[in-house]
Amino acid sequence: MFIYVNKHDLAGKIVLGILALTLGVTSLLTGGRVAYADDQAPSTAPLGGSEVSASALPLFPITATLPRPLEKPPLPFAAPQVGPLIKRTPMDDIEHRTTAFLPTRRQLAKLTPLDIPAEDRWIRVDLSEQLVIVYEQGRAIRGFVISSGLPRTPTVLGKYRIGAKVRAQTMTGGSGAGFYNLPNVQWVQYFYADYSFHGTYWHSDFGRPKSHGCINMTNADAKWLFDWAGPKWDGKTTWFRSSKENLGTLVIVHE
Repeated sequence: MFIYVNKHDLAGKIVLGILALTLGVTSLLTGGRVAYADDQAPSTAPLGGSEVSASALPLFPITATLPRPLEKPPLPFAAPQVGPLIKRTPMDDIEHRTTAFLPTRRQLAKLTPLDIPAEDRWIRVDLSEQLVIVYEQGRAIRGFVISSGLPRTPTVLGKYRIGAKVRAQTMTGGSGAGFYNLPNVQWVQYFYADYSFHGTYWHSDFGRPKSHGCINMTNADAKWLFDWAGPKWDGKTTWFRSSKENLGTLVIVHE
């Protein structure tokens, strides 16, 4: 609609002044442009798996009041750095797979310092490195990559002796989601209460904590340690226990 206003008329001057003031305020608020909610073409965008028209969304801006946290990737798994492998065997070969290696001076120097015991034979369990090192006559003769207890079921720390051996047994324990029933666990050597070295067939993820507290080894590695460590098994007794005449080998577990 066109409205004619006589510029000489007082009322007309007032009307022109009001119109000019209104336009000036609007220009300041919109940066020199009058904006309308529907002055852009409608668009679609995925939202929750369906397409929703932009015209159906609220006309006021939606902004986050807090910065969005950055997603951090999981830390890479650092496998234990070990010496030359004794034997290369596919890990899917349950009975023959091994993690055995020959310890080097350089590797041993990186382990937690220990007071060397006055023992002809002893076993070192380094939980931080997930390694078992076997010593004989003051020399590290063999090492194994193992899996110790998870944070909620940690392996005990301290000095112990192997007190009992069993060729194979069924292991059960835990409750709820942590319940387990594992038949034919082989080459078991108990060094404290229910904590033992034993063979493992249900995983091959050695080098990181996986167990309910025991020291998981491959079957071949557990057998080697079973045959080497005291007490010396008679080959027939199911539950074979140590004695003063047939003493169990010293085990030192540390972090």
